[in-house]
Amino acid sequence: MLPGRLKDIVNRVDHLGSISVADLSAQFGVAVETIRRDLRLLEEQGYLRRTHGGASSLLDSHDVLAFGSRQSLNSDAKEAMARHALPFIHEEQTLMLDPSSSCWYLARMLPDMPLTVITNSLRIVFDLVHKPNIRVIGVGGRYYEKYGAFLGTITVDHIHEFQADLCFHSCAGFMDESGAWDSNALNAGVKRAMRRSSRDHILLCDKSKEGRGGFMQIANAERIHCRINEDGVVGAMPQG
Repeated sequence: MLPGRLKDIVNRVDHLGSISVADLSAQFGVAVETIRRDLRLLEEQGYLRRTHGGASSLLDSHDVLAFGSRQSLNSDAKEAMARHALPFIHEEQTLMLDPSSSCWYLARMLPDMPLTVITNSLRIVFDLVHKPNIRVIGVGGRYYEKYGAFLGTITVDHIHEFQADLCFHSCAGFMDESGAWDSNALNAGVKRAMRRSSRDHILLCDKSKEGRGGFMQIANAERIHCRINEDGVVGAMPQG
């Protein structure tokens, strides 16, 4: 978790999209060199991108398709993954679902049975409203229409208040040697928080993402025991 000023800097950069070192120095009442050191540290940790004379938000980059575009991309594969995922879900479980289109397909297929679903995806919340036996808990933060989700340090802090039985999450790329990757730092941060707050976790990753890396690691290969692609289940969750 980031300490006070660093957390505030990330939120400021994400809110504005980009900002100069001079403006940050004035707003936080610290020296320009202090802000430069802060930005170097935040870039190293994957929270923002330094620019000439300032910083820009990773959430405003175009490296991730908007949800509407991802929703229709590889739809057959995502429907197949959702079907393969359903046998892992049982009554009275608490699930965490990330804001990926893969988890959105899974949410739509969930049977209307006693479950608790924790998600930062507004679209998943709206779809599950029509299933009265599913209790839905929405995780807050700053809303990003591009992703149809709440993201940021507030969201991560909120996720850590819960404990789930099973987390389903997706990724931008998966490599056998290095694991699951995302192309966006704060999306990756949310997925890592969901994994840490869940007893078990399953990666939904269609074959078009296999062999690809990304900007920030979600989990290394040794920590991904079970993943699902359109052909079925790869690996198994540890017992006990």
